[in-house]
Amino acid sequence: MEKFKSVKSGGKELVKVRAYQGDAATFLAFDLDKSLLKGFVGFSIQVEFGSGKKKIKRYLLNRLTFSKAVRTASGIPEDQKESSEFSPYQKFNWVHVPSTDRKTNTPFFGQYTYSITPRFLKNGKLQPPDKSLTVKMPVDVNPFVKKGTRIGFARAFISSQAYVRHFGMKSAVRPNKTDLIFPITEEVRIANAKPYTYEEQHTYLGWQARARVMEFLEEAEKKKLDLDVFAFDLNEPVIAQKLIDLAAKGRVRIVLDDSKNHNAKSSLETKFAALFKKKAKNPADLVRGHFSSLAHSKVFIQKKGDIALKVLTGSTNFSTNGLYINANHVLIFDNKKVADLYAQAFAASFGKKEMSTFKKHDLALGDHVVKQVNMPDMTIRFSPHNKEVTTKFFKIISDRIDAAQSDVLFAIMQDGSGSGILDAVKRKVKQDKIFTYGITDKAGAKYKVVLYKPNSKKGVRVAGKGTATALPPPFSKVPPTPGISIHHKFVVVDFKGENPVVYCGSSNLAFGPEQANGDNLLEIRDRDIVTAFAIEAIRLVDHFEWRNAKLSATKEFLLDDLSDKGDLWYQKYYNKDDLRCVERVKYIAEPAGKKKK
Repeated sequence: MEKFKSVKSGGKELVKVRAYQGDAATFLAFDLDKSLLKGFVGFSIQVEFGSGKKKIKRYLLNRLTFSKAVRTASGIPEDQKESSEFSPYQKFNWVHVPSTDRKTNTPFFGQYTYSITPRFLKNGKLQPPDKSLTVKMPVDVNPFVKKGTRIGFARAFISSQAYVRHFGMKSAVRPNKTDLIFPITEEVRIANAKPYTYEEQHTYLGWQARARVMEFLEEAEKKKLDLDVFAFDLNEPVIAQKLIDLAAKGRVRIVLDDSKNHNAKSSLETKFAALFKKKAKNPADLVRGHFSSLAHSKVFIQKKGDIALKVLTGSTNFSTNGLYINANHVLIFDNKKVADLYAQAFAASFGKKEMSTFKKHDLALGDHVVKQVNMPDMTIRFSPHNKEVTTKFFKIISDRIDAAQSDVLFAIMQDGSGSGILDAVKRKVKQDKIFTYGITDKAGAKYKVVLYKPNSKKGVRVAGKGTATALPPPFSKVPPTPGISIHHKFVVVDFKGENPVVYCGSSNLAFGPEQANGDNLLEIRDRDIVTAFAIEAIRLVDHFEWRNAKLSATKEFLLDDLSDKGDLWYQKYYNKDDLRCVERVKYIAEPAGKKKK
């Protein structure tokens, strides 16, 4: 879902904007004709939303500002210096996520109008916005719903400026490591932070992933549906309580991992199992097991009697880490045939004997192609597989990545495992034939960070773990991520190409684990869904990329002094041998194979 608008004069498109709709987010790409580059200092973005007395019109904020001298000469009020009206973005794209009503803790969704204006500095003064160069772009900003599919992404912002402003430096997502279920509405007080509740914190961090999970469970409760559940980590307090309540009514069956860490007496999964056995109408409705290695899927299946109705899947563990620390995704398919496919996988796994023989089952031996009305075109694969099956489809996926015509974008927990798929992703980052942009969780010798280099078209591969926490002014110190930051396992191929596809789900995309773990891997061939995942990759890279560089905690970051001395900030965006130029041209262009409107 994307749209394009421009300002034209004399046969030229002077300012161009393309807006891409994602999941509760908008990705804006900009372009400026070379004839207007003199004194160009970036783009201001104003948003307008709501109606009547509740109509809001304001500029988005930018923490980077001009020097004191420029602000004084331009008459910029100190209390408004972070407005992009006075501190324009020195980028040719921006991901906008709606803000939240602090009183109700609900996001502002609906119709937005973005006004994007290039800004200019003349004789050391910021010039007023030129309305004749403003592009106004109306965009529907809402959670992703299309073709019977809903998507939800977790925010993964516990190590961020915004999080510190909301919840302080020393907040945790649970009060201790021993209590499985704890009250989330009671006020939490920590030093140097405003009081808050865990519910407020969890809603903020879990973002749309939490919303989709809770909606799914609440719908099952309201409609008196049954649930079949695959769970790996299982310790989120609300989820745990809801599942226990369903167990007391005999309306839930669970396959819960019992691999080494989860099987410890002190683990919260073991505590959940004990509580389940105590409260359940049918204690045998909980099976603990781990296939050859792990029971690694994260799945809810809604059922009415024996009829499967809807399924939730993805990379998100049903835990406080999974929803509130990690970057993760969930997908909901509102389709009986897709839900039944998952229900069959559950039935074929419900028991230790069943788990031990699953890789011989027809479900593990074949690809399951979905071509349904009002459903995305996709293929679903259930593991563990035997080596022959794994080898075959790993080659299919790695060949598709190697043959990418436009771009490869990714967010992968770890790419150091043995895998033809992961090797193909790493090959693309090293090359400069197509645009490559991605993030994994770890840095280090085995997980080499590949930063942006001026005058090079080679890709970017940054890390979400081990990034700087002591940041230079105007940024404040942020807490380190307490655990895995990037838990996604997705690869986007040809987001801007003729045949876009995303590979996602619970699989770590590693060759050995695919033969040992209970997992599900989705291959989705739908441009709008691919776009939502592409925006998520861009969002994460942009959030963590600059913190991968060696930062001085004392030298202040300021917007460039755009005199005629030295390199101007925008030059890299117009150098055809630079990745930033490839980025600018690619994001603003019409997708390949799509007719221009």
